[in-house]
Amino acid sequence: MKFIKRIQFVFHFRKSLPFIKDFFTSSAVHPGKKLLTGGLIAAYAVIPADIIPDYLFLVGITDDIAFTTFMLQLAVKMAPPELREKHQLHIK
Repeated sequence: MKFIKRIQFVFHFRKSLPFIKDFFTSSAVHPGKKLLTGGLIAAYAVIPADIIPDYLFLVGITDDIAFTTFMLQLAVKMAPPELREKHQLHIK
């Protein structure tokens, strides 16, 4: 059941873009949470190691999708309730 919810979350990625902007610009989000999320994203972008190489086309991007999903879920969990309500993003 959790796997299905994660897949649904990925398909609603466009809905998450305004949330990401608000997450990083909101004063309600603790700066440490912003730093943690931004640091993990930057580290993943800089470190060239992939679990599955990207040249394997569709199979190769699965680890990138999984990481993106994980980071979005982490940001939603760390966001204040009013920000989650504003963007109607809920993770259980």
